[in-house]
Amino acid sequence: MRPALFLAAAVFLASCSTTTRKPLPAPAPGDADFPTEAPSPRHAQKVAEVKSGHYDLVLIGDSITHTVGEMPGTIYEPLKAVWERHYAPRHAINLGHNGFRTENILWNLLNGELEFSPSPKVVVLLIGTNNTDDRNFKTVHSAEQIADGTRAIVDLIRRRHPSTKILVLRIFPRGGDSQQGVAARVFHGSPRCVETCRQAGQLTSKLADGKHVFWLDVNAVFLRPDGSINTDLMPDLLHPNLVGAEAWAQAIEPTLSRLMGDKIR
Repeated sequence: MRPALFLAAAVFLASCSTTTRKPLPAPAPGDADFPTEAPSPRHAQKVAEVKSGHYDLVLIGDSITHTVGEMPGTIYEPLKAVWERHYAPRHAINLGHNGFRTENILWNLLNGELEFSPSPKVVVLLIGTNNTDDRNFKTVHSAEQIADGTRAIVDLIRRRHPSTKILVLRIFPRGGDSQQGVAARVFHGSPRCVETCRQAGQLTSKLADGKHVFWLDVNAVFLRPDGSINTDLMPDLLHPNLVGAEAWAQAIEPTLSRLMGDKIR
């Protein structure tokens, strides 16, 4: 090849390489993957528990996780029976936080809620529904952004605890305006909210590698044959009640038992 042509080819290849390797923009304030503090006394309490205890199982999430065994004096108090039956015997800790989004969970984990020693066997992660809620939050995220936020959480756990298995649960379904709830307070999702939850939940399946990160869709548990929310399990169209929490626990049990390495359950 003549020198001039060789140089031109080299420049072209270099430009192609630069294009394909262009770094992604860094997370910015307001992004679903930018650690964002949401002040909460519960965070300090949980950091203390993490540092003082030995936990084989960690449940991370928003109010849906928080309600399971950790809301005494509320309508969710009966769910403690589910915690005692399925999770407490596995030396579990509940890191669910009411109203939290991916960016808030990420901040919590970066600030003490991952200081486990030794590393837990399994983390169960259910997060993202609040990122879609355009009726209770000033800002919302797209399905792709929520998947990015979930990925950031998974990547952080993998870095801090490489031996820990991570079970990502698909974001639970939400009820829309056309559906009637049966609770004192009902959480109707806008059409955009309901659809973004559906899309984001599916996108998080791409995080699974079958070795360290696993993904599970148990949404059918909460749906009637016509696709509407089964209010016998989710009276407020968002949070499982006692029957729903028990159905959820049973739905993940085979996968959880395998990841935990249970000999007999």
